This record gives sequence, structure tokens and C-alpha cells, in this order.
Amino acid sequence: MESIKSTVMAICAISATRSIVGGILSDSKLKSSVILMLDLFLALTLITPIAQGTLAFEFPDLSYYTYTSEDLENDAYGAALKAETERNINDILMQQLESAGIIFSSVETDVNISADYSISISSVTIRAEDFLSAAIVVKQSLGMETEVINGNC
Repeated sequence: MESIKSTVMAICAISATRSIVGGILSDSKLKSSVILMLDLFLALTLITPIAQGTLAFEFPDLSYYTYTSEDLENDAYGAALKAETERNINDILMQQLESAGIIFSSVETDVNISADYSISISSVTIRAEDFLSAAIVVKQSLGMETEVINGNC
């Protein structure tokens, strides 16, 4: 990697020098001779690392980005667990809202499941005629720290 860096820096320096010399010197034999020498030096700079074999390109470790069948199974299990958990919590909350006599059109729960499969309820969105009463029922069921969102807005 260090040889690539030094090669690129040398190419930039030679190219900048060639441009400066081309701008300063007038059209003369000296200008064409200096530019020819700089072009040869540029070619030599490009060829040397390849001839020495020091430009060994190394690809980064891609194992981090590959999935095994076990990873895919865990992801599928996590997604299925999340969907089932949300559905179960929604059903329970709907039963509690019905038993409290609250008229609602929908209840949507946002659940997060961590890598160790612990479940946390992020928020609950309710579309109800009496949102405040519905929010109280949800907070009594899930805890006062649960975020209840008014879905009517």
C-alpha cells in the first residue's frame, strides 16, 4: 500500500512539474527536451513498481459481508418473531380497548427485537375516537414509559 501511495505522489509531482515547465518555457528546443525527459521519467515511474512486483493488490476481507445459512435462518426467525409478537400485542391491546368500551379503528405496535431476542415495545399507534382514554389503557397495560401515538392526525 505504501508503494502505491509513493507512486501516485511521484506521478502527481511529475505531472505538476511538466505543466509548470510547459507554461514557463517558451517554444524552444529546451522546452521540448525538458518535457521529453519528464515524460520518460513519468513512464519510468509507472513501470518501475510493476517491474519490481511491489504492487501486490490485496482485496479487503469480505467475510464480514457474507451470510451463512445460519445467519439467514436467524434473520428469518427474527422477522417472524417480530411479526408474531406485534400481532399478539395488537390483539391483546384491542381486547383491552374493547373491554374498556373504547371505539377504535386500528392498533399498530412497533416492536424491536435485539440480537439476544429480547423484546422491547417502541411505540403504539392508535386510531380511536377517544385517543386519551385509549392511551391510558395502553400505558396501564404496557407501562407508563410506552410511547402512544395518535394515528388520527
